Amino acid sequence: MKKQILLLITLFSAFQLLATPAQDNVIKASEAYKKNDFAQAILLYQQVLEESKEHAPEVYFNLGNAYYKVTDYPNAILNYERATKLAPADEDILFNLSLANQKIEDHIEPVPELFYIRWFKGIRNLGDQDVWAILFLVVFSAAFGMLMLYFQANSSSKKRLGFYSSLGLFVFSAFVLTLAFSMHLKQSNHNEAIVFSGSVSVKSSPVEAGTGLFVIHAGTKVKITDELGDWLRIRIADGNEGWILSSDLERI
Repeated sequence: MKKQILLLITLFSAFQLLATPAQDNVIKASEAYKKNDFAQAILLYQQVLEESKEHAPEVYFNLGNAYYKVTDYPNAILNYERATKLAPADEDILFNLSLANQKIEDHIEPVPELFYIRWFKGIRNLGDQDVWAILFLVVFSAAFGMLMLYFQANSSSKKRLGFYSSLGLFVFSAFVLTLAFSMHLKQSNHNEAIVFSGSVSVKSSPVEAGTGLFVIHAGTKVKITDELGDWLRIRIADGNEGWILSSDLERI
């Protein structure tokens, strides 16, 4: 028992030592930001992201704020978008992202989504994949418990309660599982990107000689739908599609 406790203490101490450099840089970055030394804050926040395996939305948010202060709006948008993947319902991140999007050249009107898709995404974005996974386990356990009540109950009223309650809870748990899976895909997929080249001609085919279809500018968010060598097929918010070089983009 003593050896196990000693091992736990050793592991905890090692974790603290490993975590200290990143924590120190977060503090230093915050101090630099307060002093309006945004270049230093950017450098330190980037070091935090390089040193930490788990990336907190607050770090991306603060890095985005620092880039916003130096009017580097594409990088600000990139980091705000990365923050929203981890904290999709955070109002501060969403507000600052909207401010940064107002600063770029392209203001593309998105294609309206069907109401049930907006409804589903609105519910999904209320929590991250861990929240939905935990809720699924809770609801599924409750459903299983009510099912046991149905099988073990002696009275017809308790059997009805167990049957209908378990049925409703199993359906709800399936919906929650769908939310968890959808959020997992959103957070793990890297099929969205931000344009970083000042002005990009989107081509009809993945070659330099391809016909230019339309032009997009730095800071614009795109969705990647296909890849071919150094070329990416992208779709913008209004539904238009075409090919651009991967070097023109930074994935979210």
